[in-house]
Amino acid sequence: MIATDELARNRATVAGYDACAESYAVETDHAPTPAHVEALERLVAAVGPGGRVLEVASGPGWDADRLEAMGLQVRRTDLSEGFIGFQSERGRVVDRLDLITGDLGGPWDGLVALYVVQHIGRELVDAVIGRMAKALRPGGTLLMSFQEGEGEHATVASEGTYQVVRWREADMTDCLARHGLAVDWRSLFQGREADWITVIARRS
Repeated sequence: MIATDELARNRATVAGYDACAESYAVETDHAPTPAHVEALERLVAAVGPGGRVLEVASGPGWDADRLEAMGLQVRRTDLSEGFIGFQSERGRVVDRLDLITGDLGGPWDGLVALYVVQHIGRELVDAVIGRMAKALRPGGTLLMSFQEGEGEHATVASEGTYQVVRWREADMTDCLARHGLAVDWRSLFQGREADWITVIARRS
């Protein structure tokens, strides 16, 4: 059973993104870092040409654009109506999908979950990782990022309150392993408020 308070904090975060979708899109519309490009290229190499990929929390859709340009088939999804509307105005098709409770479909060759796990309550993450693993075919690849550290807090901004949960790398690696996902590659990025770890993990 999903904890009501955890779900409420997640929904408050989604509402915050609804309110700032366009400004967030402008802020993130720039050339990606070399490490980010490498992560996308590694996913493409693992999945193979024409591979079918599910992207959760697609946001403005910049990464989906890049992956499609690299030859992948991407199903774009998000829970934020703000981001869904923004991408729709760009002529992109985005499905409304709740990573916590929705049907992820599959089996997919790859799954992208960048900059989203930090907004999911700690006690819900194990189940979410399990659902993502089950949505992948055997040998499928997960590209995921999370904030490194300990504890959790609420970031208050003019548009809303964002839940932020940080993870020790060893704990997240153990969580992935419990669901048959072995980390093949990882990268550390120093953000403004915390370090980010991006991993590519393969389903056994």
